[in-house]
Amino acid sequence: MRKTASVAIVVFVLFSSLSLFFDKMTFSDTLSIIREGIVRDLQGITRKQAEIITNWMDARKKDIRVTAHNLPAYHGSAIREDKEPDLSKPLEYLMLIKDIYHYKEVFIANPTGAIILSTDKNNVGKDVASTQYFQEAMKGKTFFSDIMPSTVPIENEFGELELGLPTMFVSTAVTNEKMEVLGVLVYRLDVNELIKLIIPMKATETGEIYLINKDGFMLTKSRFTDNLKESGVIKKRTSLELKVVNPKTGNLAFAVQQCLKGQEGHNETGYLDYRGVSVIGYWTWLPYLNWGLIAEINVDEACNEVRKFFQDTTLKNLRGLMHRQVNLVKMCIEGHKNNARAITRKPQTIQYTKGVGSVDEFVSALNYLEFIRDEYGYKGVFICDASGKIKLATEKNLVGMDVSREDYFVEAKKNGVFVSDVKASTTPILSEFGKVERNIPTLFVSSVIQEANGTFAGVLVFRVDTAELNKLMQGIEIGESGEAYLINSEGVLITESRFVIELKRNGMIKDRTALELKGINPKTGRLTKGIVECLSGGEGYDVTGYPDYRGVPVLGTWCWIPEYEWGIVVEIDLDEAFRKSSAFWGIKQYF
Repeated sequence: MRKTASVAIVVFVLFSSLSLFFDKMTFSDTLSIIREGIVRDLQGITRKQAEIITNWMDARKKDIRVTAHNLPAYHGSAIREDKEPDLSKPLEYLMLIKDIYHYKEVFIANPTGAIILSTDKNNVGKDVASTQYFQEAMKGKTFFSDIMPSTVPIENEFGELELGLPTMFVSTAVTNEKMEVLGVLVYRLDVNELIKLIIPMKATETGEIYLINKDGFMLTKSRFTDNLKESGVIKKRTSLELKVVNPKTGNLAFAVQQCLKGQEGHNETGYLDYRGVSVIGYWTWLPYLNWGLIAEINVDEACNEVRKFFQDTTLKNLRGLMHRQVNLVKMCIEGHKNNARAITRKPQTIQYTKGVGSVDEFVSALNYLEFIRDEYGYKGVFICDASGKIKLATEKNLVGMDVSREDYFVEAKKNGVFVSDVKASTTPILSEFGKVERNIPTLFVSSVIQEANGTFAGVLVFRVDTAELNKLMQGIEIGESGEAYLINSEGVLITESRFVIELKRNGMIKDRTALELKGINPKTGRLTKGIVECLSGGEGYDVTGYPDYRGVPVLGTWCWIPEYEWGIVVEIDLDEAFRKSSAFWGIKQYF
């Protein structure tokens, strides 16, 4: 009897041990799958962030090239000649550019490297001939410097003048019509404007993304800046102060070491970051800037409370992505408004409201508009006089047309700058299919043109390529069925759906979703829940599921953008959202 009981106990212990072993193995496998999913999220965040930074850099290059192209119109000899020219007009223009784009300083150096004009009068006369940004610009390049400590006092984030503040420059040559170099135009950028581009991972408690330079110093702001100050690791800020080292070894953190090798990669098992905390990370090297981009999240947050994580993660991701898309749309449109404001202040723009008097002047004027159009990627640019008559246009069929009743003329005259709704073109323009036709979705950004004395002279109008909005919306990656799209105040899509082919096949649209597809649930004939809620002017979400414009149940989140009277909706098929989460529900018993 005792022998039988002993055997039973042994068998029970054996099976209990095996059960615990398999439970532990299952849990370990699950955590591994979770980590893989988090790495994919970090990869998507990092790559999108790299794209945002690249686009910002490209925009600054375009800004400086456009400004440099028009500087000779103010005073071509003011840059190169030794005599005392009147610099008040070009200085006024540089001050305008500085204020519109939030630069720290705008200055011009002559071919010998002496600063002859600056928005900071204390820097006039300084020699910048030895700087890399001057030398590269003199070679004909549009050049971005690294972030470096300033050698002159500049205003910091507290409104105080500070020496050694992180600063960076973009430069380009100023040339005349004969392509002779007159000097170098330089923007001193506000590093805080770059820091603002680093989109915080608000859906997490510990996730962050940051830039490093080739020496392993952090270039942007850490999420844990306050803690680092309290512990004495940094004095004022992380940018250029914090070397990203593992505090327990004194060596560069693992992600930094790998990043500086010029690699893109990840670690999902965990390594110690600059706080000495174990994190999961993804990194990539940006060779054109000599910067690295690193995204990390604490292992504890990533892997604990797994059940809650999978209940909340889809909604958090959707809302986080939606907020990012809203910010990108606002940044995009604000960029066009700034461009319009800047171009209207150029002397040529004011001059051309009066028309042109000769063939040579017409050719010069058309080249001027075409340069702006091509540099910024617009569909068209035109200038109206005070009566609303188009005097000059890249779309030659528009010249002479009266647009005095168009909203982009009326509202710009009233408010200074205006962004139209996306509407069908009333004149033939080039479509995305390479055909010139009417009724193509188009968007106008306009700005008032004033004489030097403030008198209303006319309106400058940009025809913006709506493909830019489509690219912003389609650049988001949400599984196989997730998408983001913009709607107007009537619930009509103004960007392209991910399901264009399917919608065409079903006869729901002819060419495109923009201005053709109203966001209606085909089973009820009414606007979908997400669009109805969005049009009410609020922000919200639904995790229970509702039919979208295809009649397919989706999870969704939405937000109204009142300044443009647009709404943004982000959705993913309910089936996909649950299918991807269902593999993990077996682990609920462990929590």
